[in-house]
Formats: sequence, structure tokens, C-alpha cells
Amino acid sequence: MGFSFAEITQLLGSFWWPFVRISGVFMFIPIFGDGAVPRKARVLLAFFLTLLVVPFVEMPPTIDPFSLQAVTMTMAQLVWGLLFGLTFQLLFTVFTLIGQTISMQMGLAMAVMNDPANGVSVAIVGRLYLFLCTLLFLAFDGHLVALALMVESFTIWPIKNGLAMASVWMVIKMMGWVFASAFAIAIPAITAMLIANASFGFMNKAAPSLNVFALGFPMTMVLGLFALFISMNGINSLYFDILLEALAFSRQYMQGGT
Repeated sequence: MGFSFAEITQLLGSFWWPFVRISGVFMFIPIFGDGAVPRKARVLLAFFLTLLVVPFVEMPPTIDPFSLQAVTMTMAQLVWGLLFGLTFQLLFTVFTLIGQTISMQMGLAMAVMNDPANGVSVAIVGRLYLFLCTLLFLAFDGHLVALALMVESFTIWPIKNGLAMASVWMVIKMMGWVFASAFAIAIPAITAMLIANASFGFMNKAAPSLNVFALGFPMTMVLGLFALFISMNGINSLYFDILLEALAFSRQYMQGGT
């Protein structure tokens, strides 16, 4: 039994396009897209997941694999997957930004540690929040929800639809949501540190002979740790609310940004 070139092309296309989209997702999505996960492991995971997904994916139109249209479709699916993973990665960015902000207010902006997984330097407090965010993400089965949404995306936004500019614009608008969410959680600690710094200023005016610089740093550290403890209060419910908002953004992205 022989196969025509068109049938072989359609068969390869039915596997290639989902594989490109899933590979793009695994480049950015939390946990699976972490730098500590080897690239070969991510490629193999994308390959086997594609084998499971292909039977349920709507057959894309037959496209000549050596045409410009095939290159355009490949790039569209890759970018679609990258942006979908980014919608979840921005959730972690919220908590990293919280830690960075509190570190600056505590005078620990220079206290950073290397993140070997992502190859960047992160503030110690930011690393603490990132670690907490990762644990809560796993506790709420966020990684399983992300995979389920990725599989569901082939039904909600088929491969033939390409990439909608409304979806790209929605991801850009998520940047504002990141800053707003981080500020809303960090504002108690920021307010406490601003009051402390203002108090040191009044002390310096009232008693110029008092060495505020010698007393200010350790007191700022103690107040900063206390403010950090306050900001941690109720973090579970706040995290759950932010996670629901991130999932809503992801579903909106899957629907073409509408």
C-alpha cells in the first residue's frame, strides 16, 4: 500500500504543527521551562505529549513543507506557544518583583544571589518569594492545569487560525497587571519602611548629634523583617486570587485575546 506525497505531507503536518506549539510552551512555562530542566528532556517531553495530543487535534490544512507558508505557520505556532507559556511565567514575575521591591526598601538591594537555573542574579528576598511561589504553584496543581489548558488550546484555538494580534496585545497589557499585583501585595511593607525612614529623618533633625546612620541600618533591617512577616500574612489567599487572574488571562489568550 503506497502513500502519495500529499498524504505524507498531511501526516507530517498533523504532527509537526502541534509539536512546534508544545515546544514553544515548554520554553517559557514554569517548572517545565526552568533552566534546570535539560533541553533534551523538554524536547522529549514535548515529543511524547504531541503523540498523545495528535489523535484529538483537528487536522490542519495540507501545506507544502518547503513553501513560505510552512515557514510562516511554523513561526506562528512557535510564537503562540512562547506567549502562552509567558502568561504563566508572568505569575512568577509578580512575586520576584515583590521581593525586589521589599529588598530595596530594606537596604538589601546589593544582597543578591546567583540563580543557576535561570542564569541571573536575584535579590535574596526575591528568591524567597520565588521559592514560595513555586511551592504554592505545585500545591495548587498549577503545572497540571497549565498542561490541561495547553491541550485544550488545540480545540479552542486550532492550528489553522495562526496567531492573533489581539492575543499579542493582551500579553503586553499583562505587564501592567504584573506591576499592579506586585505593588498591591508589597504596599504594607513599603508603607512601613517609608514611615521608618521618615522617623529617622525626624530623629536626625531633633538630635543632630545622634548617629542615625549607625542606628538606622540595623533598625531598618529589623523593621524590614517585621514588614516581610506582615506581608507574608495571608499570602495563600492572595496567591490563589492572582493565580485565578493568571488563568483567566491564559484562557483569554487562547480565545484570541477577546
